[in-house]
Amino acid sequence: MATTYTENPSNFSEVESFVETEISEIKSIFFSIEKVFFYDACSFQRHSNLADKEKDILINYYCERGIAVFITRCILMELASDQHKLIEKYIAFIKSMNDAGVPVILYNEEFTYDILSECFSSNDKINEYLTWAVRMVKSPVSTIEETLKSDAKLYSEVIEGKTVKSSDLYKRFFTTVRGNKEHHDNLGEELISICVHILSYLPGVFDGKLCVLTDDKGAAGKIDSVMRRTNPQNRGSKIILFSTPKFVQHMFQEHVEMSEEAMINLISQGRTGNITVMGITAFDLKVDEKISMTSRELVQKLMEPNGIKIVF
Repeated sequence: MATTYTENPSNFSEVESFVETEISEIKSIFFSIEKVFFYDACSFQRHSNLADKEKDILINYYCERGIAVFITRCILMELASDQHKLIEKYIAFIKSMNDAGVPVILYNEEFTYDILSECFSSNDKINEYLTWAVRMVKSPVSTIEETLKSDAKLYSEVIEGKTVKSSDLYKRFFTTVRGNKEHHDNLGEELISICVHILSYLPGVFDGKLCVLTDDKGAAGKIDSVMRRTNPQNRGSKIILFSTPKFVQHMFQEHVEMSEEAMINLISQGRTGNITVMGITAFDLKVDEKISMTSRELVQKLMEPNGIKIVF
C-alpha cells in the first residue's frame, strides 16, 4: 500500500508552540540570524535519537553560534510519514532546541517568495529565480517532473517562464508538488535545494549563511549539482553541505568541548558497521569517495592534525 502524506500532522498541536510559523517573524529571523540550517529528514531523525548528552552538544552549538533551524513543510510531511503524526522523540528534540533559545522555523517552501519580496519589488524577477532553480533541480524521473508534465499551465509558467508577473506562482507550485509526494521520492531534498538556491541570491546573504544538514549522499549530490550546473558568474552565495561526520569535524575544529566517545556516538547514530565518508587524507591527491572505517577510527583520524578532511 502506498504511503500517503499530510501537510498537517494530527498531533501538530503538541509542537506548535515550539516552532515559528508566522512569515513576518520568519523574515525577521532569516535576515537577522547568523546562520540558517535546513534539516533533511534523515539527519533530523538521527539527531533526535541521540542520547541527551550528544543532543545537548548540538543544541548548545546552535545556540552559541546564532543558528536558526529550518524544517520545511515537505520535510515535516516526511517526518509524520504514513502515520500522519510526529513521534515523541521528534517533538522532544524540537522542544529542547526551543527551550535552549534556538529558533525553530516551520518553513513553507512558498515563504521563499515573501523573503525575496523584501529585496525585489518585481514579480518578474522573483519568479525568474523559481524558474531557473526548478530547471536546475528537476530530473527526468521525479515528483516535480511528473507534476509539471500533468499540469500544462504550471509547466508553462514555471519551466517556460510565461505569465511571470503572477504573485502566487510560488504557492501554487509548491503546494501542487507537495500534494503529489510519493514514498521514497526525493521531493523533500529537491525542494530544499530549490529554496536554498533561490535564497542564496539575496543581497546580504554571505557565503556560508545557508547550510543544509543531510546524511543522504543522493540529496547532497542533488544540491551540489545545482551549484555546479550554474555558471560561476551567475551563482549566488556559497551553501555549506553538512553530513553528520563533517559537522562533527567542523565542531571539533571550532574547539567545541566534546569527548572522543561523544564524537563517536554522534557519528555512529543510526548507522551499523563501518562509516563511509568522502574525504582526503594527507597522502591523497584527490578526494576519495569511499573512505571506510569504524566510527572510532574515523574520530581518531579527524582528531589528528592533517589526519583527514571530510568532504561529506
